[in-house]
Amino acid sequence: MQVKGFHSTLSTSIPLHARHEYAACNLFVLHELPADIIIDSFELNDHGLSFQFVGNTNLELPMSGVANESGWLLVAVKPEADLIVVDVPLHVRYGVPQEGHDPRHIIQLPPPTCFWACPSSYKSLHSTLPSQSPTFHLLNSSAQLEIFQHTTSSLLSFDIPVGNINHILYIELCTVTVTLLAFVYVVQHCWTISKTLYYDVHLKMQ
Repeated sequence: MQVKGFHSTLSTSIPLHARHEYAACNLFVLHELPADIIIDSFELNDHGLSFQFVGNTNLELPMSGVANESGWLLVAVKPEADLIVVDVPLHVRYGVPQEGHDPRHIIQLPPPTCFWACPSSYKSLHSTLPSQSPTFHLLNSSAQLEIFQHTTSSLLSFDIPVGNINHILYIELCTVTVTLLAFVYVVQHCWTISKTLYYDVHLKMQ
């Protein structure tokens, strides 16, 4: 699904056909997120999610101010039903200006990885997470992993507008002009007030 705009929600549906076999295990969903994507930890807390995010947490930086490195979001899920839906709110950073009549930037999100993390007694499990993924404190280092592919997700691609690089000069000129006009207005307003106060004090003294 393609989304136009800077805000959306990634929904992952996890059908658990044999969850009784993993009663002693913990269920997780791992998202690899491009550097364009912003995760707001306060918003995730408001959604009641137990999670760990590894990546750039500065929500104010545009793409020009961050390294082009993926962020990783690990969400712990309670397997309380045969179908689990995990909703993660996503936001997009402002993109780098480009050339063109209507420049746009398409951001693709890879599918999530859903897996069980089981005690070391589950000797038959030998799955591993992607080699580039970081270490998570939510995962026991001795846990045995079972990655399963019977998951469905509303995979997103963001279609966002970006600034036209040919307009930067005009934008800077307009910004400087507006700033100067605002400065002149403030100075004039302060001068008028000071004159009014001066005359009021002068009249009282007479």
